[in-house]
Formats: sequence, structure tokens, C-alpha cells
Amino acid sequence: MKISQKFEKLILKQLESFGCSMGVTQLVLYLAAAKDGSKATFEMIGQWPKVDRVLSSIDDDPILKVSEPSRRWYPLQENDILLGVLRVETNLKDGNWPLILDARLKALSISLAKCVSTEMELQTSNEEIKYLKSQVSIVIHQLRNPLAAIRTYAKLLMKRLGSDNDAIEIVESMMVEQNQINQYVDSFEKFNSPIKLPLNMGEERLLLPPYLESEKIITVQNLLAPILERGKANAKLEKRDWIQPCNWPDWTLKEIKSKYGVIAEIVANLLENAFKYADNDAEIGIVLTSKGLCIFDNGEKITNSEKEKIFQKGFRGSSSKEKEGTGVGLFLARKLAKQIGGDLNLIENFLDIDFDEIQILKKNNIFYLELPTEELNR
Repeated sequence: MKISQKFEKLILKQLESFGCSMGVTQLVLYLAAAKDGSKATFEMIGQWPKVDRVLSSIDDDPILKVSEPSRRWYPLQENDILLGVLRVETNLKDGNWPLILDARLKALSISLAKCVSTEMELQTSNEEIKYLKSQVSIVIHQLRNPLAAIRTYAKLLMKRLGSDNDAIEIVESMMVEQNQINQYVDSFEKFNSPIKLPLNMGEERLLLPPYLESEKIITVQNLLAPILERGKANAKLEKRDWIQPCNWPDWTLKEIKSKYGVIAEIVANLLENAFKYADNDAEIGIVLTSKGLCIFDNGEKITNSEKEKIFQKGFRGSSSKEKEGTGVGLFLARKLAKQIGGDLNLIENFLDIDFDEIQILKKNNIFYLELPTEELNR
């Protein structure tokens, strides 16, 4: 086990804190070690008082072969695994150690065992992270070529299609999706560089919002445009009715700060749920309001008893239990909405909402994403 400087300092502080107490003259910590093809041994990694000499193993110190009443050994144990030993030297010549001293040394050995165990877990985790990063680098490198090839073939296909505008529109949509994947690949590539995580970022936070660190001007309209195109294509493929905005309110057309890019994640989550869980012939769509937007479907109505439960992490409604899913989508969507000063609810009361399209009042399931529209463009 390779000892880090932080771990070594922690061990020395632990030994030093015990100090010259009740006749103790020296504390030495050994860790269990074994090399391939050799027997296990105990390597010295720290001692008090600290002296300037090469640390040696127990096998290399002949003095330790002889039993001494002034010396005791305390095991460092994690469950059934012996991690090391603590050697204690005293000036107690008769071997009658005070019970309180023995109790304190046992407590010290337990504390040291926890430190060693934690360091071993940390080193294992670091090795796993290092390995995963190397694998991510390889996958990213391998993805670049087929992604570039897809774009090349798409351009060639557009030339062959000539004046077939409908087919050209499909190919252009494919190129938009290919460009989005490229952005995600760029985001993955940044994982191999040191990153500073926001303090308020939860474990479920997605790190791949559209236009991540992009120089493009971000508006709600251009955030939602590729998602709506994807929804339109899905509806056409599944032969569903699809509704999307024709007119865009002013707040959707003005530039917004990058932190509001999560709006795209929220909408994508909600639409994905609608397509996944609504009946095969259910209408799906999105409508903009003066204070946010609504994603709706005309599938099986979510019951009143599940109206709030569906936003709990891991909860899956009665209509979705037979289908794949983790029960995290709505939990994450509401969490992200609140992080940017908004909210997300399943609504039935329309009195306080300014709808541009009255037909939404007749839909079975309406998720209202309320946004801080006055703050978005500041």
C-alpha cells in the first residue's frame, strides 16, 4: 500500500496526540504487506517520537523477536481482516500496565484501524476513477470517427435527395441530433480535467445540458427547438397527434443566462415520460404561457392519490409499473425547476394561468413548469 502524505500526517498526529502518557515512551505503527511470491510482513509507516532513520519491517528488527514486559502489540483490525499492528514501548518494567492505559491504547488502535481502512478504500476508489477516466477517453476517441462519418453520409444523402424537401428535412434533423451528440461527447471529454462542482449540485444533477459552455446565444426558443423537433418526429413515427407552439412569447426570445439551460433538461424529461407512459394513441404536446409552459398528454389520467407521490424519488405510478423506468425523471425535473427559482406541478386548476390555447383545458395530464420569466432575461 502506497502511503499518501495526507494519510502519513494524519497517522503521525494520531500518535503524537497520545503523547508521553502514563509511561509510554514509543508508539510505532506497522501495516500488513505482502508481495507476490513472498510471505506477509509488517512494514513500519509511522512512529512517535519521530526520528530521522529508515523505517524497517518487523522481520528486519531483531530486537522485536524477544518478548519484553515493557512492550505490547495492539492489532489494527477491520472485521476479520488484520490491517496492521501498533507497537507500544513503555518504561513499565514489571509488565503491570494500568487498566486505563490499556483501554486508551485499544481505543487508539481502533481509531488507527479506521484511518487505515478509509485510506485503503480511498486509494481503491482513486484507482477505479483513474481506470474509468482512461476508458472514457478511449470511448470518446472511438466515437469521434463514426459521428463524423454520420455527418458526411448525411450531407451526401442530401445531395442525392435533390428537391425532395420532406426527406431533406428529416436528414437535417438527423444532423441536428448528431451535433447534439457531439456536444455531449465534448462534455464527457471535460470529465478528464479537474472540475469544480457547485456546492448545491445534487447527486442526480445531469452534467450534459444542451449548449454546455457554448459561445452561442441561449434563448428558451433555441433551447426547446431541437427537443420539439424530436417530439414531432416521435409523434409522427408513433402516429400520434402532436401540438407545439406556433407563437413564442417575448420571454422565450430574449437571451438568458447559461444556468437556465436546465429548462431543456426539464422539458426533455417531461416529454420523454409522456411518450413512454401515455397510451399509444394519446395526444402529446407543449403549450407556452406568460409565466412558463405546459407539457401535456391525453393518456390515462394520473390519480389524485398519486398527484404528489409521482415527484418522489423512486416512486412509479400505477400506469407505469409495467414499463421500464427508474422513477427519477419527475423528481429530478422538479428539483431542477426549483433550483432556478421555478416550480413543477401536475395541475387541474387553470384560474391563475394565462393559456394561449384553450384546448389544453381538456387534457388529462398537464405538467405546469412555472418559470421566473421576469428574471430569465436580466
